[in-house]
Amino acid sequence: MKQKLLIADDESDIRDLLKELFEHDFSLLFAKNGQEVMEQIKSNPALIILDMHLPGLSGIEICQHLAEISVEERPSVIVLSGDTSDALVKQAYSLGVSDYIGKPFNLVTFHERVVRFADDINSIQKLQQKDKEIQSLAQTAMKQASSYGRALELVAKLNDCDTPLDIMRAVANNLLNQDLKIAIQLRSDSQTFNYDVDTQECSPIELQIFDVLKDHGRIYHFGRRTIFNDQHVSILVKNMPYEGTFSFDAVLDVAAKLILAVNSRFVSLLEHQSLISTRDTLQSAMQMLSQGINSMEAERRELIEQIELKIGLSFHELDMTEAQEQFFMQLIENQLRNREKSTNLAPLQQLITSCVDGMMLSESSKALRKEHVEVSDSDVELF
Repeated sequence: MKQKLLIADDESDIRDLLKELFEHDFSLLFAKNGQEVMEQIKSNPALIILDMHLPGLSGIEICQHLAEISVEERPSVIVLSGDTSDALVKQAYSLGVSDYIGKPFNLVTFHERVVRFADDINSIQKLQQKDKEIQSLAQTAMKQASSYGRALELVAKLNDCDTPLDIMRAVANNLLNQDLKIAIQLRSDSQTFNYDVDTQECSPIELQIFDVLKDHGRIYHFGRRTIFNDQHVSILVKNMPYEGTFSFDAVLDVAAKLILAVNSRFVSLLEHQSLISTRDTLQSAMQMLSQGINSMEAERRELIEQIELKIGLSFHELDMTEAQEQFFMQLIENQLRNREKSTNLAPLQQLITSCVDGMMLSESSKALRKEHVEVSDSDVELF
């Protein structure tokens, strides 16, 4: 596509000459006075060949107006004038004209000069466009790095979440900091947990979306929304960036990996809660077992005492000497006392106690981990 060249001169012969000179190289615009120049500038010409002494607005006034336009949008100006006084040339250059050529002029030299100048303008524009693209890529890379950094922060925070609600809030707030609004669902075999970043509770429509789309693959797009699924987790992003943008790709990449971490943390939390529940059950069973053993031992002791009493009372019916009675009484008492206490259930009791003690350690591991992190953080020197 040809660049636009505005030829501004009040002499028709000059306009016709320049038209014949540049019509194959540029898309030409014409103006014969200052007012027409101002109108044609709205067409965004890349280059203006400007006479200094136009009817209406002068060339200097036009240059003053162009100087107020931003550099990116300002057309380049080549002055072609019969007035080459030092004051006028100096003033024109001070207002940003690119070249000042006096009349009369050499046609071949002027043509080559303008065409080469236009090529330079085109090269500069291409470099500026490339620079913008590089800046855009750099900004996108920084946004992606920031997004990945926030995702890593979230993974660290998930380890401190004690409940499903803590997990859902951590995920929602983290993504909200990236201008993403979500609803999230966590599912176990017995319970389902839902959370919406805007209303705290999911709407019936969002619940229906979770129910219908939770088995539609890891990533599913519909309109401006995207749902990310794993076995126990679904994250519904309600304002996805437009498809085909770097932001869209970054969200896909981060969320697809993030949902794995959320699912893993939720499963770990369920397992931890299951262990705590099992520990509590074993504690109750151990207490019941201890009470049963104590009750059995008390009954056994009472039974032995009754047997001893009855045997002692029956000796007077037998024709025995006092020494014989004492011998048999001592023999029976020793045998009964040796069996007074049963140890058959003692190993079982010790085993249950050991299991419960081990589960207590697992519950306190999180507090120990936090204490370790606090100590480690205090030793880290930031720079």
